[in-house]
Amino acid sequence: MLERIIELLTRQLVRLRGQSMAPALRRGNWVRVSRLAYRKRPPSRFDVVRFKDPSRPGAWSIKRIVGLPMEFVELRDGNLIIDGRRVHESHAALKIPGSHAWAPREDEFVVLGDNRSASTDSRKYGPVHRTSITGAVIGHSRLR
Repeated sequence: MLERIIELLTRQLVRLRGQSMAPALRRGNWVRVSRLAYRKRPPSRFDVVRFKDPSRPGAWSIKRIVGLPMEFVELRDGNLIIDGRRVHESHAALKIPGSHAWAPREDEFVVLGDNRSASTDSRKYGPVHRTSITGAVIGHSRLR
């Protein structure tokens, strides 16, 4: 019984409002967020995370981690380049022309939406600090 109570208190059900994570997650989808996901391990590349949105005080956002601390991360003509090597992104919906580069510090992560044409992400506000990450998306439902 206690384990079930702890599980309920450490997970949250959230309904998505935008299209920035389409096609994997769409507007109206419900996602389960684990608040304890990163207590024993750090966030990993391609984890979908919930974090405090630096562009909207008091709001949160859900995006995918593409760059880890201390890496040199680039988006070059829609291709993700990590420390000079191209990284395949099967989840990215579109390749958007243009270039961006980041050098996240020790506790920073580069986050991008899968639907880059409809996403406000690290291209606008830079890397996000580890303390801003409030949980990991651990499941979703397409029910409306």
